[in-house]
Parts: sequence; structure tokens; C-alpha cells
Amino acid sequence: MNRFIFFALIAIVLSAASAALAIDNAALIGKWKLVSVARDKDGQACPYVGQQIEFTSAGKMISANMPMPFRYKVNPTGAEVEAAVAKNPELKGMDIMLAMMGNAPVDWLKAPIVYGVELKNNQFIMKVSGYTPARYQKLK
Repeated sequence: MNRFIFFALIAIVLSAASAALAIDNAALIGKWKLVSVARDKDGQACPYVGQQIEFTSAGKMISANMPMPFRYKVNPTGAEVEAAVAKNPELKGMDIMLAMMGNAPVDWLKAPIVYGVELKNNQFIMKVSGYTPARYQKLK
């Protein structure tokens, strides 16, 4: 019985710790301006991050360099993270944001666009495999 209680407490603590590390979607909502360009090993700018990105409460990511608004998901499930990192191993250890175009039903396990992300105060970092991180500042 004591072992069961011990393991239950460990599970609760680990759940709380993982929730504390999750991206705050409400804090992400709004417009973000690029302040540091993502580059590949040859110094070429990443075409997958825009000069400005807007995240909406409807789960859309809008940028002038995107052909249409993308749907996005922060705080994916463990299985979704595992699938994303399997295809993008350099994002291991980062928070993951998934994205896709279109309005068809979503299978996030197969999301074609994967970003490693970090959100702290008014700074947002997006990393695409093969590029340095792009850094954004939230617009007021």
C-alpha cells in the first residue's frame, strides 16, 4: 500500500512538473515581430519563419510568407511529441509546436510542420530542423 501511494505521488509530481513546462497558449496569442533571423549552416535565412507572425485564439498561425493561415498546436501529447522528434531529432528536449495547412480533420501525429519552441515573457523562439533558432518579440 505504501508503495502504491509513493508511486502515485511521484506520478502527480511528474505531471505537475510537465504541466509547468508547457507553453502557455494564452500568452502566445498576439502578434510577434522577428528580431533574430534563423539561418542554415551556409548562412541562408530560413524560409519557414516570417518577419511577423500572429497567433490567434482560434488556433491559427498567420504570416505574410505563408500561403494561408496554418493551424497550430502547442503542448502536444506524448505520442505526438515522440512522432515529431523521431522525424526532427535535433528538436529533442525542446517544447514542440505542430502546424499544418488546410481545414481537413487533424491527425497531429502526422503533422508535417514541426517547430521546437520556447516562450519566456515577451520573447518567443522557434527552431526549425537545420536552422538556428528564430527569435521574436511580442508587439504591444
